[in-house]
Parts: sequence; structure tokens; C-alpha cells
Amino acid sequence: MQNCSVVINNITFGYEDNYPILKDVSLDIPQGKIVAVMGGSGCGKTTLLRLISGQNKVSSGEVNVFGQNIAQISSRELLRLRKRLGVLFQFGALFTDMSVYDNVAFSLQEHTNLPKSIIKKIVAMKLKAVGLFGVENMMPQDLSGGMARRVALARATALDPELMLYDEPFTGLDPISLQVSAMLIQQFSKTFKQTVVLVTHDIKTTLEIADSIYFMENGKIILHGTPDEIKHTSNPAVKQFINGNVDGPFLYEFQSKLNYHEYLGVT
Repeated sequence: MQNCSVVINNITFGYEDNYPILKDVSLDIPQGKIVAVMGGSGCGKTTLLRLISGQNKVSSGEVNVFGQNIAQISSRELLRLRKRLGVLFQFGALFTDMSVYDNVAFSLQEHTNLPKSIIKKIVAMKLKAVGLFGVENMMPQDLSGGMARRVALARATALDPELMLYDEPFTGLDPISLQVSAMLIQQFSKTFKQTVVLVTHDIKTTLEIADSIYFMENGKIILHGTPDEIKHTSNPAVKQFINGNVDGPFLYEFQSKLNYHEYLGVT
């Protein structure tokens, strides 16, 4: 068996008494590989990232990151583990009242004892890596969407994480910014032997950079394979997603426990 950064075994998760978001999900994320998780909106992709980073705990099953069961470690151990992973949130989520420099330097200042002179050099290196050296003094509101996403990438990689979690990194980007972001994700993974979990709806780009892809539907894994296997699949739900067809197995409505007609008092 390959050495895996993340191993998820038969997990189930839901918020309080609501409809379960994830149902008996299992997947392995091999070390140093780019693994994409795809599927329709609301199928549980972002929830999966929250469970991997320890923001939420599973109702049943196990989430193992770097060989540790997330549900069984202490808060201090979880904090230590999180220093080994980076997260790129949807739309970047930069600190709006901090400059670009302070955003990128944040984790270095919080989690290391490095002198300011070294932190300054690391920030410059990280911004250079994403093509934005020289914007240190700009504020997030002065950046374009693509620039803000790249600054967020520089911030997420400041501590050279072994594992990167990307939540919709291509959403809202123009074609050039999208290709630049995809190139950077691929380069960082190869250069630093970084493991990547990539949640995205972008089919074309994902097929180009991912080593393997998991497809989710209604909280379950319905297919796992290489990009080539995904492209040539006969699975009707995956074919519907890839081709963007309205009709098919993928459901666009939230699976509520409430009955709509009963709720309205209509029989």
C-alpha cells in the first residue's frame, strides 16, 4: 500500500439532526500526489476538507491525517498537525485589514521564532513564487481577484506545508489567472513533494493536473480513477457532470427531511 497523507475510512457526517452530508465515505490521498474531489454543489466536498483539517469531527468512521486519528488527538496535537498543512479557502479569504506582507507573514509570525529579517525574505520568496513580488504594501481591496487568490496561495504555503487543501481555487478566475493558478499548484506539488487535495468544479483543468479523481454524488463516492479513466467512464452521473447535462442522476435539490407540500399545507 502506498504511503498516504490522508486515509478516510467509512465516515458519516451531518450537522445536528439535518440530513447526513457524507455517508460511508472512504478515500486515500497518497503522499506527494494531486487528488481531486469533484461533484455537484452540496454533495459534501468542502465538508470533507473541514473534516481533514479538524474543523469538524465525524459522526462515525475515521479521518487519519499523517497517521493520526483526528477525532482522538488533543487540541495541542491538532494545532501541531495543522502546522503541517495549508488551506486555500474559497475566494482567498485574506485578512482585509492587513497588507499583503502581513497576510503572507502571519503564520510565520504566529508559529515560528524567526527574526524579522528572515521572515521578510521568506515573504519575498513566496510572493516571487506566485509572480507578485513588489505588492507587499498593497491592501487586499486593491488587488484583482486573480492577484488576491495568488496572495492567498503564498500565505497558505508560507510554512512549506506537506499537505495542501484547495477549496475551489479556480472559481471566478479569468482563463489566464486560472491557468497560472493550476500551474502553481502543480509546480508546488512536484517541487516540494507536496500532497494536494483539490476540491473543484473545473473539469478541464482538473483532468490536466490531477493524478487521480474522486467523484461524489449525494454524499457518497461514486467513482475513483485516473483522469483518463474518468474521461472514458460509462458512469451516467459522472458523464452528466462532465458534459454539463441538466437531466441525469445528479440531483440539484437539497435532500430535505421536510415534505414541501406538507410544509405548505397542500395535499
